[in-house]
Amino acid sequence: MLSPLNFLIVATALIIVIFAAYSPALSFQFILDDHRFVNDPRVQSSGHVWDYFTNYVWAQFTGGPTSFYRPVFVLWMRLNFILNEMSPWGWHFLSIVKHVLVAVLLGLLVWKLLRDRSAALMASALFALHPAHTESVAWVTVPDPLMSAAVLGSVLCHLRYADKFSAQSSPPAGKSGRKFRKPSEAEARSSVAWLIASAVVCLVALFAKETAIVLIPVLFALALVMPSLNYDGANLGSRLFRALCQIIPLLCVTVIYLLLRLHALGGRLGARTQNLSWSTVARSVPATLWFYLKVLLWPVRLRAFADSSEVDTFSARDVLLPGLGVGCALMVIAAALLWAWKKTRDLPDREAAGVECALVLGSLFLVLPILLALNLNALNPGDFLHGRYTYLSLTGLMLLLATGWHLMDKLRIASLAMAGMLAIVFTGFTVRQENAWKDDLTVFTVAHQIAPHNAPVALNLARAHVQVALQLGEAGRCNEAVVTFNEVIREFPQDWYAWAGLGECLLQLNDLARAEQSLHRAAELSHEPRVTEEWQELRGQMGLPSAPQ
Repeated sequence: MLSPLNFLIVATALIIVIFAAYSPALSFQFILDDHRFVNDPRVQSSGHVWDYFTNYVWAQFTGGPTSFYRPVFVLWMRLNFILNEMSPWGWHFLSIVKHVLVAVLLGLLVWKLLRDRSAALMASALFALHPAHTESVAWVTVPDPLMSAAVLGSVLCHLRYADKFSAQSSPPAGKSGRKFRKPSEAEARSSVAWLIASAVVCLVALFAKETAIVLIPVLFALALVMPSLNYDGANLGSRLFRALCQIIPLLCVTVIYLLLRLHALGGRLGARTQNLSWSTVARSVPATLWFYLKVLLWPVRLRAFADSSEVDTFSARDVLLPGLGVGCALMVIAAALLWAWKKTRDLPDREAAGVECALVLGSLFLVLPILLALNLNALNPGDFLHGRYTYLSLTGLMLLLATGWHLMDKLRIASLAMAGMLAIVFTGFTVRQENAWKDDLTVFTVAHQIAPHNAPVALNLARAHVQVALQLGEAGRCNEAVVTFNEVIREFPQDWYAWAGLGECLLQLNDLARAEQSLHRAAELSHEPRVTEEWQELRGQMGLPSAPQ
């Protein structure tokens, strides 16, 4: 439907639209974990690259979780700092570029499988403009886009390997047989480089985020489906054996990754962040899946945060109803896949093979990353539902949608127009929802509105208010700051940061007695040497004896 020139023009226009939609983020501040990354000494100074691969992400910070081993992601942070230092504008620009790169790679994957320019543009547009991505783009230290780019790159290398492997194969004998001549040794050797490249990029993806482990079953399934890698009408046993042989390089790099991860995490592959019983986790699965289904299919509002979905007892409201909703959605998806698979019978062999591969890749990319997110004991207690966990899954969904459109006959024009309208609607929702990420206070104010019973969100909102109060204190407006500190302390009496800020403001207001009490409480709660030192200095100024340590 599109000539190469028109395709190039439309693709360029699409990239401009994506940048325009996310351009407000260029004026946003650092938020959430951004502050730690940009201030990490290993990111700010050279000579620490080896440390990225031998230690966990938060090794420089006391109390940081030991469950994250992402050296390539930290290396990406280092590159951001080299190029932009402490400029939020530059970090946000590279975040948008990274998101566009994923959309381009998705379009290349669709084109590689379907040879359909319109389908490639459709998949890229709907993916790039999906409102669920505002979290992964406007929050610059989310690893999912970097990991997804490497995952798609690995798949493309594997497909290129398959092309090289069958470059001299004879054409199919017929639609029923699809027999291929076995490649010569020279032809096989020429394709090995692409197989190795696929494995290396897979290792990069694993080093970016653990979710990339889904590449192993994905590429194994791809090797089973692709006829060019299963010549001579091989039986199932032979196909399984050859598929296993083809993923041996991926298994090797995965072993390397796991060994390095074991070393970095002190002999553990991961850490439990909470101790929910398996029965609680199982009862929580329907509500968790229902949340992600809404993120994927109904992104009309921000779903970056949600109230906790742990279900301790069976109930129709918390288990049965979301389970029915998920079940219905799965039946619709299964019916659509069955329709698409049957349609391949009427296609030329090579086109049918591409469609079959697209259906397998799309289904696995859609499902597997979400299944990993069901391990609640490895996620943040009380705050484990986030839209960003669907980033890679959305590549699978858009691949399936593009494949379905490719198989349509009379409805192609009408459905293409509907896809264009949907992209416009997505753009509007994206522009509206990304404003929630402009600074910490806005993030947690919006998060508290959409998840009022999320305890970690409430605590972080209080701390964001403390940050604002500290800025007021630095500006000499301590009377206003004291009000905020007291409000936070009433809601979170164990927040030492609020006690310390209150003490400093009271000191500026010359209310020494209350300042001493506040700093004393902050020192008790935090055990921070600098807070204790400040408290002891104040006691000395007041003529009081030093308190025992």
